[in-house]
Amino acid sequence: MEILFSALLAYLIGSIPTAFLIGKSLYGFDIRKQGTGNMGASNMVAVKGWKIGILTGAIDFMKGLGTILIIKGVSPHWTYQMLFIAASFAAIGHMYPVFLRFKGGKGTATLAGGLIGLDYQVALICMVILLAFIAITDYAAPGIIAVSSVMIFLFRIFGYRWGISLLLIPIAVIMIARNLENIQRILRGEEPGLRAHIRKKKRAPQKGA
Repeated sequence: MEILFSALLAYLIGSIPTAFLIGKSLYGFDIRKQGTGNMGASNMVAVKGWKIGILTGAIDFMKGLGTILIIKGVSPHWTYQMLFIAASFAAIGHMYPVFLRFKGGKGTATLAGGLIGLDYQVALICMVILLAFIAITDYAAPGIIAVSSVMIFLFRIFGYRWGISLLLIPIAVIMIARNLENIQRILRGEEPGLRAHIRKKKRAPQKGA
């Protein structure tokens, strides 16, 4: 029952549609109808710039980390099974939110928050891998796929039993599958890189100009 409760709580927290709420409350638009249509921080960066994009990503990150902290706080007998499942379901909630007909974002920031909550050392290595791929390729998708492919082995290296580490297989598979479409767009030349977004914002006319 505790594992089921953890999964349900994590899913509901992950389902909070950050980008949608920010877009509607601050700007009066539906982020799902802007840019790539993705309900996440990366699309918010493309549509409204880095400041709002970072805010969106930070809140999504806290959905993952906050889930782990809440479970540790309310359950005196929490187990790593509960935490690993919760980290996965928080990201799944972001990707398939019950509040928006199961159409959400990529889940990267929420999963990152969950990984920090599970083990900051593993999370930092994953972050280095992601940033390295972004620096080399100018895209996040290859790095996300790489991190999803190795994070289970990283947890095992840092002493977690296979029975615990393998609980991340479902979310790893989902993350890889969700980012393969980005890889396809990159190969077709249809996916703008992060540097293109930066140049676009720098060229944008200033108010009063």
